[in-house]
Order: sequence, then C-alpha cells, then structure tokens
Amino acid sequence: MKKIPPPCAYLVRVIEIIDLSPNLRRLVLYSPELAQYPHQYNGAHLKIFLAPSGQNKPQLPKFLNHGFSWEDPDNKPIVRTYTLRDYDAQQCTVTIDFVKHGDNGPASAFAEQAQLNDLLGISSPGGPFPMVKSALRYLFVADITALPALEALLADMDQTAKGDVIVLLPQAEDLPATLQLPAGMNLHEFYGNLMQIPAVLNCVSNLAPMIEDDFAWIAGEASLVMPIRAQLRDKWHLPPKRHYAVPYWHDGRTEENYHTARHKFIDE
Repeated sequence: MKKIPPPCAYLVRVIEIIDLSPNLRRLVLYSPELAQYPHQYNGAHLKIFLAPSGQNKPQLPKFLNHGFSWEDPDNKPIVRTYTLRDYDAQQCTVTIDFVKHGDNGPASAFAEQAQLNDLLGISSPGGPFPMVKSALRYLFVADITALPALEALLADMDQTAKGDVIVLLPQAEDLPATLQLPAGMNLHEFYGNLMQIPAVLNCVSNLAPMIEDDFAWIAGEASLVMPIRAQLRDKWHLPPKRHYAVPYWHDGRTEENYHTARHKFIDE
C-alpha cells in the first residue's frame, strides 16, 4: 500500500448537482489540486468546511497531530464529517452524497441551496485503511446517512463474497438502482423512520451468529449501531478487530455536542 501523506485541506467548487432520490443529493466538487488527492478507497470519511453565514469562502485549517489549527480562530468554518463517494483523478473531482433534511443542519442546508461554483473545503480522506477486511461472511447494516459509504464499499467487493446487507431508508425510492451486490449476498430492506429500528435488530438477531473469520460493518444513527455492536460482541463474541461500528449521528443532537460521546463509543 502506498504511503499516506500528511492530511491537508483543499478548496473546491461545486460543478455538478444531482438529485439521486427524494432524500439524497449528490455534489461533484472540483479543484485542480485534487489530481494529487491521497485517495485510498471510496467510502472513506472526510471533513467538509463550510463558510459561516454571510460568507462565500471558508477558511481552511492547518492540520496538527490531533485536530486543526486556524489562522483566524474567530472566523472558523462549520465542520462536518461526510463520506467520499467517488474520486476521479483525471477529472480532479470528488463526489459527496448529502442527505436532504431541509435547514435542520448546516451541511444539509448547504447541499439543498447549492449552486454551481459555490465554494467549500474538504480534507484528505481518513482511515481505517482498509475499512472492510477479508472474511468468510459479511454483515453490512446502514441507514440513509451511511448509504453512500455502503454503496461505495459494496462496489469494490469481491464478487464471490457472501453475507447479508441490511438497509433502513426513509422510502423505497432511496434505494439506489446502482447498488451492486455480489450474488452470494442477501439484501434486507426496511423503510420508514427510526421506529423501524426494532425490526432491523430482530433481522440481525435471526441471522446465523458471526464467527471470528467473519466481518461486520455497521453505520448510521446511534440507536441502530449501538445494540448491533452489543450483539456482535456480547452474544456472538466477534472480536473488535472483526467489525467496524460507527454511529454517524444521534437523533436530536448536533455533531458538535455528540462528537465526544461518539468517539468514546468508537474507542471502547
């Protein structure tokens, strides 16, 4: 694997806006500097930097060992975490898919109001590298916020892979027609809001227990991710190194006030 360069930030502009479904909007972002973007794989996470209200160009950070530093700390941009959906070195573009939920969050508001040539910042992609490890059997569980990562990861799966993919989406139209599953992987679909989480958990519980040579990837809202990780660890005794379980968000909490709790959960 090639050596990963130190993280940095890039100023990019919107060059394409695509409505994928009633609840997903894709922004294609361009900068000539992205020709050297340290891409490892699609599905990695990255930071986006949005200009404060009334401004059209965000300040970009300098990266430290553990976080950012700002030349003007009183004019910091809004920072959010998203998924690298696609990267094209020849076109110098990065693609990010945003969940559309009105003005309930700054990133959603930016995506819904985006116009061509709008500016934002993005960081280098983050690890772990690779996110999905080789396994005899796989389990993927995702809500709509994790759908872009799920779709990117499945597109790179070995076509002999076996296992189960479980999605919880607001409506059937949000399931991508381009979702690629190996023939040996089963798709379980659930539609609606967070009230459907018990049905998803029941589906997971009814699967054959995972063993040490298997791998699970779970991402989405906290009340979906946390009990499934408990199932993996406490009931099936799947080692921590054999699963990735990250709560992307927590209903009713912003990224700022959930940041510490999320990282504590991940680090356990």
